Amino acid sequence: MRLTRSGNRRVKIIIASLCTAPLLVGAIVTVASGGAGASGQLVPEGPVAPSPGAGLNSGEFDELTMIVPQRPGVDGRIGSDKPARADVPVQGATDGRSVVRPGRPDAVNGIPRGVFPAYRRATANLAVVRPNCGLTWPLLAGIGKVESNHASGGRVDVAGTTRGKLLGPVLNGKGSNGRITDTDKDRYDSDKVWDRAVGPMQIIPGVWSEFGADGNGDGFRNPNNVYDAVTTVAVYLCSEGDDLKRPMDLVSALLRYQHSKDFVATVLRWMRVYSKNAVLIPNAKGNLSTPKSTGNADRKVDPRDVPDVPDDPKPGTTTPKPTTRPTGKPSIPQPIDSPTSHPTHPPTDKPTPTPTPTPTPTDTPTPTPSDTPSGSPCATETNPTPCTQGSGSHG
Repeated sequence: MRLTRSGNRRVKIIIASLCTAPLLVGAIVTVASGGAGASGQLVPEGPVAPSPGAGLNSGEFDELTMIVPQRPGVDGRIGSDKPARADVPVQGATDGRSVVRPGRPDAVNGIPRGVFPAYRRATANLAVVRPNCGLTWPLLAGIGKVESNHASGGRVDVAGTTRGKLLGPVLNGKGSNGRITDTDKDRYDSDKVWDRAVGPMQIIPGVWSEFGADGNGDGFRNPNNVYDAVTTVAVYLCSEGDDLKRPMDLVSALLRYQHSKDFVATVLRWMRVYSKNAVLIPNAKGNLSTPKSTGNADRKVDPRDVPDVPDDPKPGTTTPKPTTRPTGKPSIPQPIDSPTSHPTHPPTDKPTPTPTPTPTPTDTPTPTPSDTPSGSPCATETNPTPCTQGSGSHG
């Protein structure tokens, strides 16, 4: 995996990601000077860990969200300190199932087949470079869903490159967009005046030039390739020494991507969906639409649009708890008055014809045929099971 455009550049990024973790000042030693009784005093100054499962809007993350940076985020959006429109409990980055199976083409929890491997590969690559980062593929998939709806439904070729360019809005300072004049000489965004976020993960050229990665090992760095784009985001999220399994670090890393509680909440909600029950869906057909000034990336930024997922989804309704609790012996049909070889009521007439169990027609041909037990329809059959079978209940 080549993380940068040259070997020297790669070393800088790896060293930076390993060694530039923020200084965590656990305590400040204050020494009183002069006089008797001078002593050292430990004053805790480190950030307080949030309560387990604390909501993003709970106030426990305010120290991260209330200071809005002046410069735009990775996707060119300007920051906001507004609360999320739908709160979400923050529990750190969650992993997904080891096997992701196919689902319906329109499944809301679906990830296109041409995009999903990029999330898995980037996670594996970063596990080697930054094993303590705690990165998971559902987190990357959550960002990919928010920024471009997984390359707008998986419109990628066999190499993972989008069929056409994916561009964000022109970054001219209007609306919620930052103001960034051209930095790439229209190399990536086809704009000589303003910059635009590029590719499935919507990365502005300035961030791409610093963190751009070759995620599929083909020797090129292409922001419109899902492998390269997703690996670049993985490198970026892990570049500050954060442990994304910790809620505070996870929120901090996502706010660096885009300083918005709505963004963070939406990513975390989709991460939860994909962690619980992601499925694979077919790639969308055709090419991407021609980008307009507002862009052509299908962004999903409202956390209220994310489906709720139960904590413990059952894989089906075949054997979970029955709606009505069975009483007594389960679903074995009660036999019809025990249709065995013994008659329901013993014969009352003379029991003399008992030399053999089945009297022959020649011995006493007419005396007892009307008195033989006939209450059970199974008594005249050699095999009584047809009367006791439960085919109806086993359906």
